[in-house]
Amino acid sequence: MRSFVYFTAVLMGSLFLVPEIFASDWDSILPPGSQQTEKPEIVPTQKVLTVGETLVIPLPGNKSYSCPVEVAGDSVKIVAHDVLQSVTLQGVTSGTSTVRIYREFWRDPDGYNSSQLIQVLEIAVRSGFRESPLPGQRDEIAQTIPIPVSKGSMEWEGYLSRQGEEFVTAITNGKEWNALWQRAFGTPAPELDFEKYGVACVFLGFHADWLYGIQLGEPCLEGDLQVIPYDLIEIILELQGPFRASGQYHMKAYEKKKGYGMIVQQGSCKEKGRKRGLLPGS
Repeated sequence: MRSFVYFTAVLMGSLFLVPEIFASDWDSILPPGSQQTEKPEIVPTQKVLTVGETLVIPLPGNKSYSCPVEVAGDSVKIVAHDVLQSVTLQGVTSGTSTVRIYREFWRDPDGYNSSQLIQVLEIAVRSGFRESPLPGQRDEIAQTIPIPVSKGSMEWEGYLSRQGEEFVTAITNGKEWNALWQRAFGTPAPELDFEKYGVACVFLGFHADWLYGIQLGEPCLEGDLQVIPYDLIEIILELQGPFRASGQYHMKAYEKKKGYGMIVQQGSCKEKGRKRGLLPGS
């Protein structure tokens, strides 16, 4: 009888300890001011990114629950997401997006609170250029925009588009691809096999401070990302008036690498490697 009472006490004590384990895990990413309760008070965290900049957020997933992430808005994109470890976000165009992080239990026999919101981020994305388009520039460009012509195998480059905001991203599905072509050129997108390819896209918009050569390089691997590097090469011009950006762009398809997210970032892979001490000669 004494053994039975002891076993019951140990079992009850173990059950009471379980919520503390969960709390110690997911509490690590709660912003200051949140409460450690079943329904914590969510205090939004404000972040600012420039177009092309990334933000890595650690996630406290474990064998009991994962951490799904949702993004509302077009200015921020998920480029890599391990539901147990981290999510990598990238600012792709000017604007504001809201990011919501949840904890979701793998098994919940009661079906109660199986998915809980644990963090909200409000991310403002700003252009890297400071110049504003001249009055009437958008209307003029919209009337004279040519349809892009492929300059090679699945590659497009030009100096005129209707994409007014700076836009840097890797497009990996047909829906985004078609939306970009309708928005930037007013025409259907060319067919592309997105099971095999992704497209690196760099648009400088109407805020660019000069005319550049947009150079897309060879991809490299960085963690769980396939990085497509690009650089802006200043073109020598002799102008009789102020420079007027016209939405120049460069798009190129790259073969996807299984198990890796695809991202477009300014700077060569060689430079990135040397900064991290990953290449010889660093």
